[in-house]
Amino acid sequence: MTSELETLANEISSLAEDGVKKALRRGADEAEIFVSHIDTLDVSIKTGIVEAREGASPGIGVRVVADGKVGFAAKSGIEEIEAIIEEALAVARIRPIDPKFKHFANPISKASRDGTIDDAVLGFSDADALKEVGNLSRTAFEFDKRIKSLYGGVGVQKGVFAVANSRDVFGCSRGASIGGGIYCIAIDQGRQKTGIESLDSRQLPDFSDIGSKAADRAIKALDAKPLGKSIKTTIVWENMAISGMLGTMLSSASSASNVQEGRSYFKGKIGEKVASDEVTVFDDGQLPEGLLTFKADTEGIPCQKTTLIDKGTLRNFVYDSYAANQEDKESTGNANRRWPEPFLTTPTVSTLNLVMHRGTSDLEGLIGEVDDGILVTTMIMGAGHANRITGEFSVVAPNAFFIKNGEIGYALEPITIAGNFFHSLKGVLKVGSDCRIMSSGKISSITTEHLTVSG
Repeated sequence: MTSELETLANEISSLAEDGVKKALRRGADEAEIFVSHIDTLDVSIKTGIVEAREGASPGIGVRVVADGKVGFAAKSGIEEIEAIIEEALAVARIRPIDPKFKHFANPISKASRDGTIDDAVLGFSDADALKEVGNLSRTAFEFDKRIKSLYGGVGVQKGVFAVANSRDVFGCSRGASIGGGIYCIAIDQGRQKTGIESLDSRQLPDFSDIGSKAADRAIKALDAKPLGKSIKTTIVWENMAISGMLGTMLSSASSASNVQEGRSYFKGKIGEKVASDEVTVFDDGQLPEGLLTFKADTEGIPCQKTTLIDKGTLRNFVYDSYAANQEDKESTGNANRRWPEPFLTTPTVSTLNLVMHRGTSDLEGLIGEVDDGILVTTMIMGAGHANRITGEFSVVAPNAFFIKNGEIGYALEPITIAGNFFHSLKGVLKVGSDCRIMSSGKISSITTEHLTVSG
């Protein structure tokens, strides 16, 4: 199966390199050709109704410089590259000059590699997906008769991208990942509660208990009681619960582009304490199991591991070539484009795989150290609306529990948690050992203090 990726990689690599030559012959001062071919398989279920989608998304994105102005054009498919080049040149001619643009990425020599590629994932078929989705549904409904409906699915993405530019940069990366999840609805005596469970990996995982775990979360929530007050308290965040906000906020604040534009809370804070001593965070573009681990970023620069926060002290930001050129620095290999059709967008700065330095206690151990507090599990709602510059947030936790004397107590009706994300980093008491691969990286459960909870 990996041989198919290799063949595809050779084809689109040649297309990218030849495209640069064609763009220069047509009058571009500089050129960058990005080519990708991503195959996607998705099988979903909605209370007995199964849908399957499978297809490829090949395409080309072209950036050119003409008379100091940058033009971009893109198109699905990997034919007609000359027409895309001409369109990019036409766009460049009518665009204003960007005074901050200097040039496309310069080559950087640094050892790098793609993440784990599992032949079992590459060979995962629609029949395999249908079987797994059926199992998700069956195990959820069999767990408890109060599970009345559910939504779920299993999906695979696999493919290759290559990028070349006229400054002798070339990069080609391959990848494949699989994910599955389920959202259950439990109903009993007029009460309705939900439970979620998911799993993402670069290697073929065991989905056998995903359905029952989601069902268990929903059933436990049926006995929820209202908190009945507003308090400042200690919160234990399950890794799944904190991952979305952690990924969104740290990726935004660590972007050198956002720092330069005054849109980052971390602006001017390199060398300062921004978190408790318990917090060490890396962005690891070379994490073998990371979902966004590649040999090269989407500008062709080797991906690498960058320390963002070391024992609470802010150490670095992440850069693409545009941001790096503003400070006469090297790119950190953090140019990213939106998947699964990355050819349609130009690069922006983004973290790849955030990794928290793991502690010594699992989730149960973190809970055992809390006398009075709240356990927040599964997904939280509203994290995407947090202010990424100031850090202010207000989220709803639909699956939370009261903690008393180091033990999980009764389930809570949905609670609202409010505070400032960046201030809360200084209130991190513990980082767990229960690392979990998710879209934001490899995230552990954490314990924070002094956040306002109401419900």
